[in-house]
Amino acid sequence: MIGALLAAFFSGVTPVVAGRAIKLISFVRANVIRLSFAVVVLGVWAFAFGQGLRGQTLLFVTAGAVGFGIGGLSLLAALPRLGAPLASLVEETVAAPVAAVVAWLWYSETVTTNQIAFCAVILLGVVIGLLPYVRATVKGSGASKGVALGLGLALLAALAQGVSFAATRHGMQLMKAAHTPPDVITVAFQRLLGGFVVAVAVYVVARWVWRKKWGFSAADGSEKSILSSDGGALTSRPLFWGSLNSLFGPILAVTGTVWAQQTMNAGVVQSIVAVAPMISVPFAFWLEGHKPPRLWYLGAAVAIVGLVLVDLNS
Repeated sequence: MIGALLAAFFSGVTPVVAGRAIKLISFVRANVIRLSFAVVVLGVWAFAFGQGLRGQTLLFVTAGAVGFGIGGLSLLAALPRLGAPLASLVEETVAAPVAAVVAWLWYSETVTTNQIAFCAVILLGVVIGLLPYVRATVKGSGASKGVALGLGLALLAALAQGVSFAATRHGMQLMKAAHTPPDVITVAFQRLLGGFVVAVAVYVVARWVWRKKWGFSAADGSEKSILSSDGGALTSRPLFWGSLNSLFGPILAVTGTVWAQQTMNAGVVQSIVAVAPMISVPFAFWLEGHKPPRLWYLGAAVAIVGLVLVDLNS
């Protein structure tokens, strides 16, 4: 439970930080930066103190390619179209049932009726708390192509994350069955490795095959260097926000998720992590001045009740 809560907290910070990086250098380069930094940091641990490329490596790398490669890139592309709260809401709440269903169909891991009910309480709280943001996005943009595309990308990210969670859980179970206890950081590294390969492939295709500015240009239409700065504070540098995105997301949030999946069903873990969009709200208020609406407080209370019930019955 602690690992899932930590993953939720850091996942909540990630979209807000990622949004800053995307505004400066767009999502293709932001994705490569966050995964490159994380692969190096966790890779050092994996080879120096962990299991390196041993264990269920192919399964974990594949899970990472799906979750980080497809899902992560899709979410980053959805963020500027939907905003952090709405994009995260769609991804996190849809990924929870997807993970549970995939785990059930793939390796027959089920959740109890109580777990389903309590996880539903968590997701209900998240929906209530973020409902004002959904209304604001729809009202502000109508049925524009940007919002429709953003919703499609967020749903794709949710499907990818749900499958990735289920695959990771299965790989860890296989390692335990083979009497090879998985090292949490090594598993996180191997997952990131798959995502990194996809991110680099997308970068190469977009930059040298398509030769489009889409995915590379900043919010103002320019194409800045990742080391660029407007001459002001550190917070104007793309590399600063890209590194923070890597720290909170691929390094801390993913490690917490893998830790939780050692003992908990993938769908339950994802339901707990789904409170991340609620956590994004106060961070968005701190960084961008967006004051939480009243329904956010009600949703937070409902989500906390669900978390407590899951913890008491786990």
